[in-house]
Amino acid sequence: MMAGEAEPYESSPVFQADIAGISAAIQEERKSSRYDPRVLHEAVRVTAMHARQHQCPPERLLRALKALMRELSMQNGSESHRLIYTDRVVAWAIEGYYELAER
Repeated sequence: MMAGEAEPYESSPVFQADIAGISAAIQEERKSSRYDPRVLHEAVRVTAMHARQHQCPPERLLRALKALMRELSMQNGSESHRLIYTDRVVAWAIEGYYELAER
């Protein structure tokens, strides 16, 4: 990175905290039979909103979220869980980034 160049949003503490929140929500959902899926939905929505506020292109956000889903599925999930979570997270991220759910 050159002097005066801003760090990529995906490397920022805000983004890392948002990703950690999504990861924790998924881990909790896997453990609990009484988990509320709105917790994960809200974590993804907040992440997408922050990405937009920091002018992170949606393609980079989706790449980062898909990488997270792959990483989490390798740790303790199946291919079917990875696909389900990836589909939900991507859809929610798009909704959150473009504020589609609120229109």
